[in-house]
Amino acid sequence: MFRFKNLWLKFGCFLSGYNYKLLMSCSEASKKAVKKYTSALLIIMIIWFLIGMLFSQEYIRLSLIGSIFSGLILTIIVIQIERQIILGVKDIRSSLFRITLGIVMAIIGSVIVDQIIFKEDIEKQKLLRVDKEVNEKLPQKVKEIDNQMAYFQSEINKKEKERIDLLEEITRKPTINMPSYTTERIPGKVKRSVIENGTPIVKEFDTIYVKKKYESHAVQNPKATILNELDSQIKDLRINRTELSKQKSNIRKNFETELLNKKGFLDELEVMFDILTSSVISLIVWCLWFLFFLIIELLVIASKLLEPENDYDKIIKHQMNIRKLALDKLMIPKE
Repeated sequence: MFRFKNLWLKFGCFLSGYNYKLLMSCSEASKKAVKKYTSALLIIMIIWFLIGMLFSQEYIRLSLIGSIFSGLILTIIVIQIERQIILGVKDIRSSLFRITLGIVMAIIGSVIVDQIIFKEDIEKQKLLRVDKEVNEKLPQKVKEIDNQMAYFQSEINKKEKERIDLLEEITRKPTINMPSYTTERIPGKVKRSVIENGTPIVKEFDTIYVKKKYESHAVQNPKATILNELDSQIKDLRINRTELSKQKSNIRKNFETELLNKKGFLDELEVMFDILTSSVISLIVWCLWFLFFLIIELLVIASKLLEPENDYDKIIKHQMNIRKLALDKLMIPKE
């Protein structure tokens, strides 16, 4: 049991910043004060750890490990703030500053917790706001889809007219005559005059006569290949128009889903404000949570200000005064 008490005091000194060795030489009143600080700090740590974790999960969309890490960081920050009060002297200005900070932290904590508690009510209110926003913006979105569908229909009409004209031309001229020729090589003799020994004579030489034969043959009209391309283009345009038609039929549902999936802290804060201003019961519940967080935040400063100064604080002040006197003596110039 003695070891457990010492362990608890060591943990309390670690949280509050007290010197454990100096505390053990003090009275039971000082140890009791550290135990009270430890209990208050543990309450504050647990609450702000949960607030940081829940806030990270709900709005920053972190994983479980990331949310736990965020909660630990927020807890460390809060502990450092509380140490400023525990280790500080009793001063009106610092007390007012801490009270103001406590009010701000209480408001933040109550807002975050209430947004989680009133989650179902917030979702209902968001549905009403989403329905109103959809009714306002839906005609514009429908008009945009109608314009796109009209464009695709216009392109389809152009392509279909082009296809009909091309089909008529192909029907009139399914084939066209294409010229061609064949070449035939015929061996023969040719006589040429040559001079031999100064005397002109006629000799025969071998040669090849090239004979070309021209003719024409019917081939399929090459514009038939363009017909296949037009069919493919018309098919793609109709698919796009069908997709837009499906979007138009489901546009309200898709728009509502899109707005509901956008979960922002400020958006829900506005919804929460509407709920509080429209319902007295909701406002009372929020005030109760606010008071709870405010009291929790002011536990440490209340313990610091309302209780009389213990011997630990007096020892710290005494050591500080002795050190000041020693420094003052060192600074006095010798005559």
